[in-house]
Amino acid sequence: MKQNYLPRYSIGVDCFDAIADVIAPYGKKVSLIYGEKAFAASKDKLLSKLEAFDIVHSEIYGKEASYENIDRLVADKDLKKADLIIAIGGGKCLDVAKTVGDKLGKPVFTVASIASTCAAVTKIAILHNEDGSFKEIYRLKQAPVHCFIDPQIIVNAPSEYFWAGMGDTMAKHVECVFSAKNDVLDFESEYGRTISALCYEPILEKGVKAYEDVKHHKVSEEVEDVIKSIIIATGSVSLSVDPAYNSAVAHALYYGMTVREWMERKHLHGEIVSYGTLIQLLVDHQYEELRRVYDFNKAVSLPVCLKDLDLEQSDPLDDILDAAVINPELEHVPYPVTKKMLREAIDELEDYK
Repeated sequence: MKQNYLPRYSIGVDCFDAIADVIAPYGKKVSLIYGEKAFAASKDKLLSKLEAFDIVHSEIYGKEASYENIDRLVADKDLKKADLIIAIGGGKCLDVAKTVGDKLGKPVFTVASIASTCAAVTKIAILHNEDGSFKEIYRLKQAPVHCFIDPQIIVNAPSEYFWAGMGDTMAKHVECVFSAKNDVLDFESEYGRTISALCYEPILEKGVKAYEDVKHHKVSEEVEDVIKSIIIATGSVSLSVDPAYNSAVAHALYYGMTVREWMERKHLHGEIVSYGTLIQLLVDHQYEELRRVYDFNKAVSLPVCLKDLDLEQSDPLDDILDAAVINPELEHVPYPVTKKMLREAIDELEDYK
């Protein structure tokens, strides 16, 4: 039997008005797991809507999406009393809370404080070691029940998260279409591949204006549409397609880049992935789409060359490319992607105008 879970969400500056009705069927005792800044930005609006509920547990998730933080929360006696969990924060916080809910068998509701990834709606958690290095992808039994998105909170967060989120989201479409090429897809994967266009076209069309509005802390139609691309459209693809179609070259190259341990300290995930999207389009000779994405990246200052990621063309990049070509993200692609192909695409991009 197949089961498909698509995101349920409320979006708008008044989205918390719906929270009592949405969570009430799941119980009265609430646990709040949050990031410190995210909670500070949302608590006045949120807590006023939870007055009829008993908040039996309230705690910062920690600083990393690690098993150490997950195990600490799972063992918390007050949290165990809760009927449900409300998670408030960015991807790491949400992934911790989702995993805690999974382990304790408690429904999780999410409040997205930034628009950087689709973590608020997906059935996976990206877990790290305490030093921040990647550990594994944890697969959940259930997706979050409902996601609440207040765009005013998002536009008041640092704009670079929205900026990087656009880069990461556009890769979802490019990678999904590429990795599914030549395959006969079942309904769910075809559905996901089809709607992946919503991760791409709205950002190309509205992303420049949306990013300018975010930088000025302004909620606009363009901002809301791009937020939905980043969180809802990308999450819908992730929840629908066979996992083999969720990533390809762009993310494999991202993981390769992270062998330089300073890379993630200096650059955001989606920022690095957006560079990998250009490389993937070159590898696959998609020059028309390359022009569109390159021009968009230039317009919003996402990376278009090695220098933008503090690398030089004279660098052999052997460690990065060796790690990229053996990354699991390249296990299901329409043809073998080699180190030579990646290097040639990187050099071609350096000369692209």
